[in-house]
Amino acid sequence: MKQLYYTQKDAQEWASFSGDYNPIHFDLEWVNMRGGRQLSVHGMRALLDAKQFASEQLCQQILPVPNYVKCAVRLRHPLWNMTPYSLVAKNKRGSVEIVSPQEQHSCLTCQLSLLENDDIHQTVLTDSISIEVLAQLQTLFSSFSNEAYEWQFIDAVLFQYLINDEAVLRQKAIARWLPEGSTLNDIFSQYSIIQTHQEVIFDRDFLQTWLVEDAILEPIKLSIQPALVLGDKESGLLVSIKIIANYQNKFISSSITLKIDL
Repeated sequence: MKQLYYTQKDAQEWASFSGDYNPIHFDLEWVNMRGGRQLSVHGMRALLDAKQFASEQLCQQILPVPNYVKCAVRLRHPLWNMTPYSLVAKNKRGSVEIVSPQEQHSCLTCQLSLLENDDIHQTVLTDSISIEVLAQLQTLFSSFSNEAYEWQFIDAVLFQYLINDEAVLRQKAIARWLPEGSTLNDIFSQYSIIQTHQEVIFDRDFLQTWLVEDAILEPIKLSIQPALVLGDKESGLLVSIKIIANYQNKFISSSITLKIDL
């Protein structure tokens, strides 16, 4: 078990890395106007701790040698700023959860499991993140942990790319619901956006510690897949966006599901 406690410093550091300045994490007045009472923690920031703990649990086992590892995440309840939480192992095979001792419920779960194979290596990759940008992100990421695993860093970089690439917002499935010319900051300020799920599939060789001083950076090749959008204005939208990448000849994919109340 590990104890977690997030402050505005954590929120600012994650926003500086990711570009996620959603007001639900920073603007209490904005939150109050929408019926909330507290600032919430970035889900992906809390998941850094959950993913590391799950990776540690998995790596303690004597494992077979599959090609890939799957990380399945479900965000069940918001985590609140300035509130204590417990990070606990559900079993010794890579399944963990963050629990609220006060509210007596699970806020998020993170499960790592082994896969024999996956078809992500068949995707044509058309874009890239340069070594220079990757080095800048690495410097920012190092403030979170000096024991993170390689896949956590690449996963965080892909999230940063996804939410800052305005081409995602121009995909027809998403753009039809938004005012013309909307930017990410426009969407964050106008709508309630909550992450509900994430699925990451990555090459098993990423399951090793990311050592900044030893890292030999190469560009990340990647491609954003067509978004899937379900729902309507009355019930809200579920938007699933997926990115597939290759780093040092190792593949990783990340699918993120967001609930947007219009």
